[in-house]
Amino acid sequence: MAISQMDNIIIKKSDLYRLFWRSFCLQAVWNFERMQNLGFLYILAPVLNRLYPEKEKRVQSYRRHLEFFNTHPYFANALVGIVARLEEEMAKGGEVKPEQITTVKMSMGGAFGGIGDSLFWGAWRPFTALVACVLVIIYLRKWEGAWLAPLFFLFLYNFLHFHTRIKGVMEGYEKKTKMVRLLKKRHYSRTIWSSRLIGLGLVLLAVIIIFFRDWRAIERLYFLAFFLSIVFLNRRRISSAKLLYLLIGISCAGAYIF
Repeated sequence: MAISQMDNIIIKKSDLYRLFWRSFCLQAVWNFERMQNLGFLYILAPVLNRLYPEKEKRVQSYRRHLEFFNTHPYFANALVGIVARLEEEMAKGGEVKPEQITTVKMSMGGAFGGIGDSLFWGAWRPFTALVACVLVIIYLRKWEGAWLAPLFFLFLYNFLHFHTRIKGVMEGYEKKTKMVRLLKKRHYSRTIWSSRLIGLGLVLLAVIIIFFRDWRAIERLYFLAFFLSIVFLNRRRISSAKLLYLLIGISCAGAYIF
């Protein structure tokens, strides 16, 4: 049932939007002992204050959410929505128990963390950065347009980022634990695989663009050797930081030579 159709609702839609905005502070008070627990409580505090006007019950709800919590910061919003709905049902005298809320947070937090890490850190962020790099390569000899690349990266990356945050709160509240089935229907594994495949195509496009520019034969040879070296070192599991330092060093040497 849609949120607007619920007659006996305690939590309003404006409260859910407030949870969305507060979710950006999830990791502001990150700690090694209980990870994101303080940030999660900070996000949920307005809802808890509305549901439990009595001080004793409100304090109990605060303590309940000071337990260990850790998940992907973007997918945490789905859990925020789910927990807000469960807390509302418990405040209304439903069958939900505090132990059930804790179990949901612990079990679904790990699952959402795995999905979020694979989708955003492992696929979407590298893919959007690669798109921006290809734009820079296209404008390599016309720098007046290259400044658009980082802006394009920020727009493209944060489009999915913001969408995940806002839909997570809204659909988590509406679907509750059925949110897991909804995530499965969205085929995130296929999205991850597709982004990596398209990323590989963009790399090949960048190689073709650079290799067939009006460069001298020796410049093309240097670029091909550099590209193959990076691929080889990556296959040897050289860390990204070392590859970055190597790239900076070679770029400085190339600028001095050429």
